[in-house]
Amino acid sequence: MTCEESAPEVLPISSTESDCSTCRQLRLEGLGASTFRVAPADGGGWHAWSAALLRLFARMGSGPTRAVIISQPIVNDRYVQAQVGHGIAHAEVGSNVYLPEDSRLSADHESLLAALGWLPPRSDTDDPDEMPANWYLPLINGDWAYLTEMFMAVMIGFLGFDERFEVVISSFQCANPCRACSWPADISPSAAT
Repeated sequence: MTCEESAPEVLPISSTESDCSTCRQLRLEGLGASTFRVAPADGGGWHAWSAALLRLFARMGSGPTRAVIISQPIVNDRYVQAQVGHGIAHAEVGSNVYLPEDSRLSADHESLLAALGWLPPRSDTDDPDEMPANWYLPLINGDWAYLTEMFMAVMIGFLGFDERFEVVISSFQCANPCRACSWPADISPSAAT
């Protein structure tokens, strides 16, 4: 396994970032970006790898909101991603809006996602002012085992992830890491599953 970490990057606040004083402070104190690369077969297979992923989600789950992107670029361009923090997670599977032709999901893949409880993209185009047009789960309220199980089912089940090859986990702090800005009132944690 390799891990690359970088110092937190302090950027000027853009029009998409909150001017919230809590967010500004969290960005200043924030952890840098991290990238982990490990072939599951080198560390005990998918079972051990998923246990490590569960520990990662549990460790970061109560802190400021971070993004996590999991991919296996040596195999294809498919990915899963989550926004995790303050006891809440928003999980997604990359849709055909973002996937290149050779990595697109088939109609069977999309039927399987729906059968597992994933909701279809809200749009078939990318709108920078909205959440990505990906498959997603209803908000997850602190159930890191469920988040891990859903990601593992998709990655192993039909996204084509292969335990013999390196899986890449990239994590970085979100632009608006405080609870109020990451999870506004209209996204009620009490409604999370």
